[in-house]
Amino acid sequence: MPRFENILAEYKPRADRPWDTAAAAHLLRRAGFQAGLAEVKGAVERGPKATVDLLVDGGPETSRARELDDIERAVGRTEDLDAARGWWLARMVRTARPLRARMAVFWHNHFATSNQKVMSAPLMMKQLETIEARSLGRFEDLLLAMSRDPAMIVWLDGDSNIKGRPNENYARELFELFALGVGNYTERDIKEAARAFTGWHQRQGEFRFFERDHDTTSKTVFGTSGNFGGEDIVKMAIAQPACSRFIAGKLLAEFLCSDPDKELVEALASRLREADFNIGETLRTLLASEAMFDPRWRRARIKSPVEFVVGVCRSLETKAPARSLIDSTNQMGQRLLEPPSVKGWSGHRAWLNSSTVLLRLAGIERLTAPDGGGMLSVTELRSRHGLDNREEVLAYCSEITLDGCLPAEVESKLAALTGKLDVQMRMALRILMSTPEYQMA
Repeated sequence: MPRFENILAEYKPRADRPWDTAAAAHLLRRAGFQAGLAEVKGAVERGPKATVDLLVDGGPETSRARELDDIERAVGRTEDLDAARGWWLARMVRTARPLRARMAVFWHNHFATSNQKVMSAPLMMKQLETIEARSLGRFEDLLLAMSRDPAMIVWLDGDSNIKGRPNENYARELFELFALGVGNYTERDIKEAARAFTGWHQRQGEFRFFERDHDTTSKTVFGTSGNFGGEDIVKMAIAQPACSRFIAGKLLAEFLCSDPDKELVEALASRLREADFNIGETLRTLLASEAMFDPRWRRARIKSPVEFVVGVCRSLETKAPARSLIDSTNQMGQRLLEPPSVKGWSGHRAWLNSSTVLLRLAGIERLTAPDGGGMLSVTELRSRHGLDNREEVLAYCSEITLDGCLPAEVESKLAALTGKLDVQMRMALRILMSTPEYQMA
């Protein structure tokens, strides 16, 4: 069997691939969101391996994030979906654990459950809790928990899946979208697996197994026969060779490049199997690898609306209100808790068109408006970072947006700025955040 370790060998800084502010900013963007200057400087001082370890393991949470955690229970009881959306977005802005926040969005898109059918904000919040608690753990634990998740059961009609009249919706999506991908199972596998999940229902927002509704006869799935239950099907799906490749491809598309080649997929799939499908340990290898710092992948993925908006707020250290976050991400095409279909958001190139580009520009103006919805105080930002003159202001703006690497036409626009320092800073940020390069992670 071929070995692929060299592709995922640990990154060693050198002359052509230095560990500098640009490399650190790239890692933080990919493993979280656009980062502020202090976060980037901390990563540079810490070094690549220690930074990846901190991202995966998670450090102490911020007091502002803990405050939001304290009100989660109240949010989870309300039927106001915007309250749930706003809480989630605000928490992403405030958290000191950006990779965990990023993975929650990743799995939300992977399992793509929408409140448009579930019709229960509390159930959607409960599913989010399930995802977050397992986002960097073993994939089997997450997949089994999602198979029992009440919102998922409503979403894919699990309550109508009973002995004698199996509903195939969950079994089909389990194989096609959650674990294996198209072409790695048969129609018979779906039909037989559906029988294994009979009796997996929910009542009043809690998982319930009704033995009277469960088919206890023999089923044949992936060529193996037995009196299987849903737990068995989850294990059998993960044991299929296609599963590690499918999940590896998804992780690579999210964190490295939009269309990973076969060799990369095989390399990460091998690592995933070695790690017993532990997502955190697999990402620890990927994020610290030579592949992650390949120059080809810098600014090579289009940011999702959530990445974009949360990144603007985190990098500018704003106190953006939840309403502004919700409006910005919704208008740009990513309504959290309401993905467009069972396949989730397509991502990458689908995020940008003539309409959404204009919405991003409007979002930048809203999030950086003086005394507006974005709550950006450039005076406070200048004071915090000791920016006392035009050169310092422009250097700071360039560093936190484009890693200091500016196209010539952008340099010309910045050079033409006039007026008070606060005005120049606000306009410089708008110019830089409106560039094609800033739309990329």
